[in-house]
Amino acid sequence: MLLLLLSAFVTNAQNILSGIYRTGENNTKIEIKENGGVYSGIVIASDKAERGILILKDITPIGGEWKGQLFSAKKKKWYKAVLKREEDQLLITVNAGIAKRTVRWSRE
Repeated sequence: MLLLLLSAFVTNAQNILSGIYRTGENNTKIEIKENGGVYSGIVIASDKAERGILILKDITPIGGEWKGQLFSAKKKKWYKAVLKREEDQLLITVNAGIAKRTVRWSRE
């Protein structure tokens, strides 16, 4: 029984970021999936962004946070990002030099 509970906890912890998120811009939806302990996210629906484009990559837990990279389609550049789950929200903080911005995505 303990093994079953531990297994369920590990599976849930591994998939904590997995899901479909609405960005709140241009009807954009991002699907985040886990593969080998590393998360990535692609655009699955949008009025402006190209479907299938990789927008999040290399997301891994580091020092109690989720860190990786977020792609800016406008600037065509990858930025370091820190992700945090708050209930059904995903907060993504991007550092671009001295500028820092946090966006909030809603989980479906």
